[in-house]
Amino acid sequence: MTRLLAVDLDGTMIAKDGRGAKEAREPFARLRDRGVRIAIATGRMVQSAAQIFAETGVPEGHIIALNGAELWAYPLGEKAIWQRAIAPDAARRAVEICLNRDAEVQGYVEGDLRILQRTAQTEAYARRTRVPSHLVDVAGISESPQKLLALLPPDETLALIDDLRRELGGALDCFRSEPNFVEIVPRGVHKGVALAALADKLGLQLRDVAAAGDAENDVELLRAVGRPFAPSTAAQAVLALKPHLGPPPPDLMAAIADEILR
Repeated sequence: MTRLLAVDLDGTMIAKDGRGAKEAREPFARLRDRGVRIAIATGRMVQSAAQIFAETGVPEGHIIALNGAELWAYPLGEKAIWQRAIAPDAARRAVEICLNRDAEVQGYVEGDLRILQRTAQTEAYARRTRVPSHLVDVAGISESPQKLLALLPPDETLALIDDLRRELGGALDCFRSEPNFVEIVPRGVHKGVALAALADKLGLQLRDVAAAGDAENDVELLRAVGRPFAPSTAAQAVLALKPHLGPPPPDLMAAIADEILR
């Protein structure tokens, strides 16, 4: 029996046009009425995820933020339940490697979105996630970040990932969340390990947990659970896991609720 549903945001609950949170209200209410808890598992910052949670009408739950680097109770308290960070030396070198590839770099440091320069991409990201950004230097962006994000053309992402893994594979992990996004997190951190920590906190077995995701950064999340779901538009790495497929957002949450409550 499913006791917890953890859902990714962008590309899973939230469509490219921004719809999805209000459409999730009814299916989430049905799930909660049957005793299913709701969690968000996202690469976004917790402030952004909390805004989405509020729009769904879910009064309480949990947020896995920054691809597993943070775990929070919702409504938000003063401190995270779980938090991991990249060591400053490794973060600084990762930033240098990204800049050598002409990538734009963002750092996520204790709830602060830090950037090295304002560009069309960084401004679009800030608008989409509804979190303001702050200009800093390389030292400021490397100050024990929970996550780094490199933005660059899709056909250059794999080369950057190879560079990072070759030099810093013992200190960090990296993967794509969108075609032009390379996520850089502490070694061993991903949504799946944070979800396992949440299930343990709630006294649940992972076989009684469902999850939904669409991108490469959701693979470990979906591998961890008893009932994986994905939209039909998911990345090939997700489809290879053979999850239960549903329609793209904003209709996926209703389809998942129907399946869980069947």
